[in-house]
Amino acid sequence: METDPPIHRTSRKDLLAKWFEIFDNYGILILGGVLLVYPFLFDALNGTIIWLEDSDHELLTEVLSEIRGFVPSTPLMIQILIYSLFGMAFNILLGNTGMLSLGHCAFFGVGGYTVGLMHAWFKSGTPVPSWITNTFKMLPLEISMVSCIIVSTFVAWSVGKICSAKRGVYFAMVTLSISMIFYYAAQTFDDLTGGTDGLGGIENMRLGSIGLRVGIMNANITYYFVYFFTGVFVLIIWQILRSPFGHVLRAVRENEDRARICGYDVTKVRLMAFTLSGAISGVAGALAIIYGETVPIENIHFITSGQIVIITLFGGAGTFMGPFVGSFIYWYMRQLMSVEFVKYKIICIENWGCLGDIFQYWEAWVGGIFILIVLFVPNGILGTIRALTLEYRAKRHLENPNEREDESPSK
Repeated sequence: METDPPIHRTSRKDLLAKWFEIFDNYGILILGGVLLVYPFLFDALNGTIIWLEDSDHELLTEVLSEIRGFVPSTPLMIQILIYSLFGMAFNILLGNTGMLSLGHCAFFGVGGYTVGLMHAWFKSGTPVPSWITNTFKMLPLEISMVSCIIVSTFVAWSVGKICSAKRGVYFAMVTLSISMIFYYAAQTFDDLTGGTDGLGGIENMRLGSIGLRVGIMNANITYYFVYFFTGVFVLIIWQILRSPFGHVLRAVRENEDRARICGYDVTKVRLMAFTLSGAISGVAGALAIIYGETVPIENIHFITSGQIVIITLFGGAGTFMGPFVGSFIYWYMRQLMSVEFVKYKIICIENWGCLGDIFQYWEAWVGGIFILIVLFVPNGILGTIRALTLEYRAKRHLENPNEREDESPSK
């Protein structure tokens, strides 16, 4: 007597696994679409609040104003995009090649100083020949961004030749030492770099080819400028990691000896990965100074390397979208704690302050959350979700061997 096959009921875990699979495969496209319209959504929220104020809807105005404090502003999203690109560049090394660099602040700073110095030098009243100045005035941002890519690539290749043959903690220490050399050079040659005050007063942040002014006074225009450059280089990273070269990087990460036996020049592969990562980090550094129109010396300090390590590990090293998730969490938490939470004056004690005041020490809170992530979700947020999803699907496949599931390559 034949029996009907058991009816499979879709469980909550099945739905979560399916949603994560969709996010894993198409998340970058979904995110790109949301980010494309984000400034319009934020402006619409501000416009609604202004309209309600004019219409004397006090309660709705107060509620929406409170909500707006928890919605990332356009300038904050610019910062998140920049550090997402920086994190994805860093993740080429850490997540895909297994190389922990503690000196990526050097390339981030070199990219910023390249653009900053060109805008400071190539203008009227400087010793630079007039034909160079006049050419630069025609296409200031175009020329400086191309120069940034060239300089960052050369610096990354030069540093990589020194340290890419090292392994483990020795590689990390060499990169850290070299980045400190860059930092103290920027601090010492203060006539050139501005020293500890940074390089300020940068002018002519303009796309000469279309006559578009970019900078601190044009948040939405700057947002789309950063969005365009971030999108282009994210697609480049996406394609590289999906290419045979990307598979070689992961082979080197998993087992260098086996990759060498297969015929790959491991040292050369590590150098290429280091150069690519440093060059794109330089682009992120250039974007970071365009909005503020200043080059702070902190961009080339070790603290910036620490930030990008935390950001990458927050989201999940080795996952493509991990750096964006980590960047959003890091900067959003900083904004909430240092600006929004401190406004709540609750449980105030004389000579001690209020409970909300403890959030002004946001670095301690971020450090505590980082410790928890390292202890309990060492693969990061997306990395842990992916591991749980794959484990659940493998378990389901063992329980139901006749059930066919579409397998998609990891992005």
